[in-house]
Amino acid sequence: MGKESLEAQDLIESVTESLDEREHKRDEWNIRVALTTSVLAVFAALSNLESEQKTSEAILYKNSAIFFQAKSSDQWAFYQAKKIKLHMSENQLGIEKILRAPTEDQSKLLSLIDKYKNQVDGIRAKAKGFEKKRDDLNELSEKALKHHHGFAISVVCFQISIVLSSMAVMLRRSMLWYISIGLGMLGASVFIDAFFFLGP
Repeated sequence: MGKESLEAQDLIESVTESLDEREHKRDEWNIRVALTTSVLAVFAALSNLESEQKTSEAILYKNSAIFFQAKSSDQWAFYQAKKIKLHMSENQLGIEKILRAPTEDQSKLLSLIDKYKNQVDGIRAKAKGFEKKRDDLNELSEKALKHHHGFAISVVCFQISIVLSSMAVMLRRSMLWYISIGLGMLGASVFIDAFFFLGP
């Protein structure tokens, strides 16, 4: 009977040690999953921050482009008005030449025509300059939106990987954790691409 109680006690100790060992391994695994989830959460926050910043930049550039479009339109309207005055003055000069108006009147019209020609050239150059600024700002807005899309995709990858990591702990399924890590790596590669390779 003493031998049986010793074997039972050995069995209880063996089971207790086995349970303690399993509990220790589970705790270590839970810690690894928690650390992974924390890293994923940090990357998700950074991606979200960058995504919002690029959205703000895109809106700012687009608003500036609209401003320069309005300035360009104003300049082109001003150009047309001056062009009309130029043509009217040229027509008036033609009429005065036909009617043999005094040279003093014709010289006034010639100086007025020269003035309008100089103004028209300057106004046209200004309008084209505003159009160039508009086009540059639209391009910057498009680049910022490309960055935003990259960061938004990485946020989605990180968020899904965080959910999978949490489910791995609750369901005690290491496969979900591995999938979570893989998706997190995909999110990190998209983040890096959006940060470094899409251009300024």
